[in-house]
Amino acid sequence: MAVKNSGRLALTGVMTALALVLLLLTATPVATVGTAALAAVCGIPVVVELGRKAGLVHYAAVSLLALLIVPAIEGKTMYIAFFGYYTVLKAWLEQKNLPRLTEWIIKVAVFVTALGGGGAAIWFIARPALPEWLALWMLPVAAVGLCALFVVYDWGLTGLAGLYAGRVQTQLRRLFRF
Repeated sequence: MAVKNSGRLALTGVMTALALVLLLLTATPVATVGTAALAAVCGIPVVVELGRKAGLVHYAAVSLLALLIVPAIEGKTMYIAFFGYYTVLKAWLEQKNLPRLTEWIIKVAVFVTALGGGGAAIWFIARPALPEWLALWMLPVAAVGLCALFVVYDWGLTGLAGLYAGRVQTQLRRLFRF
């Protein structure tokens, strides 16, 4: 029993460290959103193997360490505000067996809330530095485009979870001995 528990703890630690390394890569301006999203993917093995509570512990550990270590404010903010907990939320929603439309309404509402909060913060903090051509009418257009990207991200997470369950899970279980 001790081997199983230590293997599970080791898996969580390795995935937390990997997510933190990916968040450190958000310091490069080109990779800010992509690496924050990839850091969230590191939570898939934790949620699948150990459950949603362990996924939340993983999210909290990565978030706390990112606040202390990661220099890029944008990357760690995106992870903490949305990407980090979304893996756990997605697993919880999909296990509830809600109607698909209800599930998607909740997912998009959570995304729009996070997007709106971040957008409002940027708008009020950086407003004097924003270019003149940036008008308020552009915000809803950008929000619709970002919602479309969110749908693609959600489908990608589903595919990666299936890939994990189909090909990677047995190797990780053997490696971490549980």
